[in-house]
Amino acid sequence: LNGIDTDVFHFWETNVLKQNYGWENKKIIFHATPDFNLNPNHIKGGYYVAELAKKMLEKPIVFVIAGRYDPSENYPENMYFLGKVENQQMLAQLYSMADITLLTSQKETFSMVTAESLCCGTPVVGFKAGAPEQIALKEYSSFTGYGDLQALQEETEHFLQPEFEKAKISEKAIGEYSRNNMLTKYLEVYGNLNIIR
Repeated sequence: LNGIDTDVFHFWETNVLKQNYGWENKKIIFHATPDFNLNPNHIKGGYYVAELAKKMLEKPIVFVIAGRYDPSENYPENMYFLGKVENQQMLAQLYSMADITLLTSQKETFSMVTAESLCCGTPVVGFKAGAPEQIALKEYSSFTGYGDLQALQEETEHFLQPEFEKAKISEKAIGEYSRNNMLTKYLEVYGNLNIIR
């Protein structure tokens, strides 16, 4: 696994941040991507985020997108675009502020988004993409078949219902994904190798 900088990616109190955006009475679905794209074949699956947003227009939900995007596109009105977020501390606060993080990639080799979100105390819902469903904390994540929008909506709504103990999720995830933990595991692997000279 990849180690996460848990000095940054941990649970943050975000009541003031929510107030600044005016989202105190909203459920927040967060999507972090290098490049948001509405092409249905794009590897990061932005198309499915927008389609899910359309299905949830009547609900008190805001979809918050961090990443480059095309402002000339026509997006559902419940989508809020932050552009590329360079500041890692701000990114961690955005994860912490969200009720769930949405991951819609076709393929992921590890999924830093999954690990970072969980370290910040936020459950992850998305598509099976190879790695995320293998490395995620099972009780705080759900992954459906790629492109199954109905299942994605059902799991998203399911995870929006309970009030999760974010500090508890964060503590468990940090124990799993921290850099120190990863280093210890790598050293154990190297220590168990039988090297033939």
